Amino acid sequence: MFEGVRVLEVGTWIMVPAAAVLLADYGADVVKVEHPRGGDPARGLVTGGASPMQGPVNLMVEQANRGKRSIALDISTEAGRDCLYEMAAGADVFMTSFLPAPRQRLGIDVEDIRSVNPSIIYAKADAVGERGPEGGKPGYDAAVFFGRAGILNSFTRAGSPLVQPRPGFGDKTASLAIAFGIASALFRRERTGVASVVDVSLLSSAMWVASSDIVYSLAIGSDFSRRERPATNPVATHYATADGRWIMLSMLESQRWWPSLCRAIGHEELIEDPRFADAAARAENADACRAALSAAFVSAPLSEWRARLSSLAAPWEPVADSHEAGQDPQAAANGYVTDVEHPSGETLRVVRAPVTFDGRPGELGVAPEFGQHTEEVLLELGRSWSAISGMKESGVIP
Repeated sequence: MFEGVRVLEVGTWIMVPAAAVLLADYGADVVKVEHPRGGDPARGLVTGGASPMQGPVNLMVEQANRGKRSIALDISTEAGRDCLYEMAAGADVFMTSFLPAPRQRLGIDVEDIRSVNPSIIYAKADAVGERGPEGGKPGYDAAVFFGRAGILNSFTRAGSPLVQPRPGFGDKTASLAIAFGIASALFRRERTGVASVVDVSLLSSAMWVASSDIVYSLAIGSDFSRRERPATNPVATHYATADGRWIMLSMLESQRWWPSLCRAIGHEELIEDPRFADAAARAENADACRAALSAAFVSAPLSEWRARLSSLAAPWEPVADSHEAGQDPQAAANGYVTDVEHPSGETLRVVRAPVTFDGRPGELGVAPEFGQHTEEVLLELGRSWSAISGMKESGVIP
């Protein structure tokens, strides 16, 4: 879908690099610009279990940078910036996670890049947005996406310790918004010739994801996630199994599914129980109905319930852990998780971008080594080998 689209990425960590992956997976030529001394700092983050290694492969870097080319270039130097401008002149999209002050200092702000390519789409991303009293404030998804937007509070039971933010969750969510913005801007430019500036923040993405809680809270004048709501539908909640696992029922159309659920769990007598005769009766006797269902589900382990409920057409799911989700046969059948052969010899199990076109998923590459394509890209810009040697001697490239 993005074949022929050239993307220049000056981004670090996850949010912007992951957005560029979404473009690369569908055919865009993405060149990642990295600092010549160490590259993207994500390459060195293998501490505290933040990103495990698979053999020599940094999985954080792999998932957020596959399918790109990497050039190591010091854009704080005149020679490095000249190369960047030459690449920008031939690019369709420039994307960055650098904050306003560094962008201005390095000469990579909107007006700088537009001076060499007025038709380029410029995409920038930050923590809390550029305007307002905290505009340009730095931040990561654990604090901004999960904390500031209220998501941790909504996920945590009152009086309990805060739940643990999950790695890259907010960044990956925001990356979808960035990719959507870029795709929309490409469409607009194709139709009108107008080049857009795309702006996304962790806070804006989190507030969209949490918009139901936020909008409802504003309407009632208090925190909706802490509002006591009667659980009047016993077949739209979760139940524990004998082995400490969980079944999630999502049968919003209670009357439609009640008889078939009772048969599937082996308690047909509940169908005729006058307390549970219809949705209104089940709502009135919700505690008793939940108690009956709880006793049924806790009598057998999750594996047995998977088998017994497999033919039930009603909306229900087992609550999986992440390892189980990665091995889900349905996900495998749809290509959501797939194998990639890495040059190191490792076979990586990775998650695809979540869209198919005409029944076909994107073609997955692997993440580049730091600076792997530096000479290749410079040669494409017309640099001679002697010029490249000079850039190495001066430290512009490693």
